Amino acid sequence: MSNLEVNFEDFSNGSIENGAWYGTGVFDKLMGAINGNIKIQFDSGRLAGAEYANVYLGSMQSAVSESMKFLLNKKSIEKALELQDIQIAMSEVQLAETSEKWGIQKAVLENQLDMSNIDVAYKEQNVLRDLEIRDKQIESATADIAFNESKKTIMEQTRNDNIRSKAAEQFAEFMKYMSAATVVPGTNDFANMRKLITAMNDGIANPNIVATITTSGADYIKP
Repeated sequence: MSNLEVNFEDFSNGSIENGAWYGTGVFDKLMGAINGNIKIQFDSGRLAGAEYANVYLGSMQSAVSESMKFLLNKKSIEKALELQDIQIAMSEVQLAETSEKWGIQKAVLENQLDMSNIDVAYKEQNVLRDLEIRDKQIESATADIAFNESKKTIMEQTRNDNIRSKAAEQFAEFMKYMSAATVVPGTNDFANMRKLITAMNDGIANPNIVATITTSGADYIKP
């Protein structure tokens, strides 16, 4: 605990003037009031002789003690107020520093938030772009599958048409050879020929149609 320094002139700076004590110190003013009251009591006859001396001495001792207490308390209060002012100033500095730190931290967090938003938007764009590319790939793959299926169907239809056409062609050659050999084709021969021709015509609408050839019975007749 620091020692309190008291200026003695604050305690007393009085002097005797015209047979009376005058001063502006705490003790001076207090003794002025005491002297005035004791004089009143003495003039009224309430104090006399040794009693006057005892009262005056006791009053002076009390004035010294109370004046010093007053000055010490005053200095203590002044020191406390100075310390409080220092603490307030330090608190204000700390508050300003804290506010500045919070401001910087807030700016950093806001910047991080902005960067996060930009990153999210960029990722969303990439996801949408990837989905668009994937959709196009699916469409392309679907188109390729449909094309290959169509190509396969056309090839199968062409193969069936070729088979039916070849069969009709070979059967016509067979009929021609029979005519050259002076053999009259039988009922089955003409029926089979009609079935092949019908199958070729119907194959335009239904490529999978099959001509059923009858092989039983007489195939040809010798005239």
